[in-house]
Amino acid sequence: MSSTNNESLKVNTDDQTTPIHESTPIHESYGAMLKQQSSFVSLSNASQETRNNKKDQRSFSLRNVAIQLSLYVNLFILLCKLFAYVRTLSLSVLAALVDSVLDVVSQLVLNYTEKHSSLSRSSALYPAGASRLEPLGVLTCAALMGMASFEILKESVASLIYDDAAKGGVAQDSLDGNMSSVFSMVGIVFVKLALYFLCQRATSGCTAGDGYVAAGGKQSIKATDPTLEALAQDHWNDCLSNSVAAIALLAALTSPQLWFLDPLGALFISLYIIYSWYETGKEQIEQLTGKCAPDEFIEELRELASNFDDRMLVDVCRAYHFGPKFLVELEVVMPRETLLFESHDLGMELQYEIEGREEVDRCFVHIDYEQRPYDEHVVSKVPELREKYRPTGGTAYSV
Repeated sequence: MSSTNNESLKVNTDDQTTPIHESTPIHESYGAMLKQQSSFVSLSNASQETRNNKKDQRSFSLRNVAIQLSLYVNLFILLCKLFAYVRTLSLSVLAALVDSVLDVVSQLVLNYTEKHSSLSRSSALYPAGASRLEPLGVLTCAALMGMASFEILKESVASLIYDDAAKGGVAQDSLDGNMSSVFSMVGIVFVKLALYFLCQRATSGCTAGDGYVAAGGKQSIKATDPTLEALAQDHWNDCLSNSVAAIALLAALTSPQLWFLDPLGALFISLYIIYSWYETGKEQIEQLTGKCAPDEFIEELRELASNFDDRMLVDVCRAYHFGPKFLVELEVVMPRETLLFESHDLGMELQYEIEGREEVDRCFVHIDYEQRPYDEHVVSKVPELREKYRPTGGTAYSV
């Protein structure tokens, strides 16, 4: 080849001689794609940095106020209930006292898990993030509440069976003096009710606008906040348990013949707490074990992917819990003649679109050139099926 031709295949950029191929529409398109992808990555990084800055600025938001205030109020209420139990020896007050002790322990667990689950979306130690640590904390609280309530339940049943007014647990020495304990229990009810509404409002503020909105404007599902939901439920449980404890204590103090209302109230409180935390624990277990997302949410994701590009056909759409949020798997089909970089970029853009939803933790998009009437994850585990469905359209490689 002549020197003239060689020089025509070189371009000088910043005193460097770089050989290139002749310019074609495909390569021009590829170059434009690289610039677009670089701009998109820069924009994505800038957006992520902006979101992190906003998150830091919201360190004293209503959510944090609700969490911190709940902890300090629970500590104060614990001391009040301890004082009330020492004065009255009431089983109902004891049930409420144990509940308050576990409130403090549970909130410390929730604060720890919430803090560490939100430190980073992913890291070298937790490549998929640590978001599942938060529901584990809620599950731990449910177990603690259930065990403690069961012990109070046994004490209450034993008191009722032996039919002993003295074992009913209410000290009758001073009605006027013990009435202060009743008033303190009533005051706790109002405080806990205020905290319940505070947590509910904080939950609404955190999840407002987070759900996926379909074309018709209907929002099928919202992202949840396990920590705030657990605190709200705990405050509501305390409202009910302290109300029952105050009524039972007042009745037992007023008339010794009504002593049985005290263990009966403790029995009711324990049963309710066990049931409510059983439901909470069941929900968290379902989320941790990967329960399927609601059908309407999956249909909305399928519709979103189908309308994303005219050449794209959705073959499989899966969505299931990955902790409190969802993991989405999409298998889409594109024409065989689609260039690799085109299909890759469409898949990445679709992934970014779905992962941008607050209720989605991660999304995986698999692009194929034909529909397949089998589950590839099942085939991969069975050698006979792997041989049967081995690709024949090209060279098969094994690792």
